[in-house]
Amino acid sequence: MTSTVLFKSLSGFFLVVSLFVTAEARAQTVLLTCVGAEVTEFEPGLTNTAKPTHVSAIGTHGCAGLPLNLPSAVATTEADGIIGCGIGQATSTIQIKWSDNTVSVVTGTTVVNLKPAGENVIVLTGTVVSGRFLGATVLRTLTLLNTDPLGCFTAGGVTDVAGPVTLVVAKLF
Repeated sequence: MTSTVLFKSLSGFFLVVSLFVTAEARAQTVLLTCVGAEVTEFEPGLTNTAKPTHVSAIGTHGCAGLPLNLPSAVATTEADGIIGCGIGQATSTIQIKWSDNTVSVVTGTTVVNLKPAGENVIVLTGTVVSGRFLGATVLRTLTLLNTDPLGCFTAGGVTDVAGPVTLVVAKLF
């Protein structure tokens, strides 16, 4: 009798624990599109010759999608690669601080491409490697407007640009 009661008690306990573990193990579905503006700095400045460059950026975003409780985010980016005016590739790390003070850390590859009107279109593809939305895919597209079109031809190059940014974070379960 005692062993039956003990068995039933332990069975019930393990059932309850497994339900909590299963709920915790399920990752959160995310499908967010965020739009905003970003300021980006290059060190050294970009010239027509691609060279090792460090990139620092900060962008603010308004967000819509799932989950519903994240109306905004601030993204800071650090990247290093071989970049010049109009072409280049870098390895990037983005820290996204969501409006509820949670954070997603993304690593990925950034590709720079010059468009005919002189704007640089920068596309980052990456994955959330830590924090909120772990494993989610991230696509970030920036259209950075060069207000100094002749800067690429100078020794100092283009040191900062700004423009609109779109950030998409997705992982469906």
